[in-house]
Amino acid sequence: MKRHRVRRLAPLTGAAAALVLVMTACGGGGGTEKPDPSLPPAPTDEVASAPVVPQASDSTRPVLPVSPPAVRTTAPPQQATDTPLLPATQQPPPAPGNLAACKTGQLSIRVIRQLNKGKKGPGVGLVAFTNVGSTSCALSGWPTVGLTRGGAPVGVPSINVNQPRSPVAVALRPQRSAFAGLQWRSCPPTATGCRTGDGFRVGAPGSNSTTAELAGFSTAEQKGFPVSRLVIGSMQPTTTDIINW
Repeated sequence: MKRHRVRRLAPLTGAAAALVLVMTACGGGGGTEKPDPSLPPAPTDEVASAPVVPQASDSTRPVLPVSPPAVRTTAPPQQATDTPLLPATQQPPPAPGNLAACKTGQLSIRVIRQLNKGKKGPGVGLVAFTNVGSTSCALSGWPTVGLTRGGAPVGVPSINVNQPRSPVAVALRPQRSAFAGLQWRSCPPTATGCRTGDGFRVGAPGSNSTTAELAGFSTAEQKGFPVSRLVIGSMQPTTTDIINW
């Protein structure tokens, strides 16, 4: 059996002894370090919870005013004082079937005053032709219209136009009506070419004319209204868009 020799270490002196003393003071010897009571406690591994800020519920949350959507409005177009219209130059369509053309004597003719779209627009009338005879007849083209004052003709220029569209040949049975639009362009009473009238003579296309019955004219208009020219629309079977031009 072997014997182990025990080596005796020489005592530490000088710098080595000082180093050992420093390591012992720093805890190098495995001892537990006591906290310094003069320092604040060290943070732990637990995560501190952030303070909870109460949120307003839907019932307590302030409601901001909501502006209504903008609505764009468009003002109705106003008729010009003298809107240019091209005169009609084509021939009217032939009468439907074998019907003879209506004569003015077979018809009751009225000019019904209409409200124009603008305050400064021309005078507007709806001309209604009613068959008061016992047989059917045909209307096609443009009526004849003239201005009168006290029943006497007053000379003003007139033009036929394709308004509200080209003329339609109408088979007019007894007690049925056909229609045409009429405009009279206003003017200053003292202007050159301006005439004053208080009524109209109207006839079926291609026939003589007669004094038309007036309806809806104001008391002032019945005493007279200034006219520079007449614009005569085409014959139509209905009043659809009859004065919208």
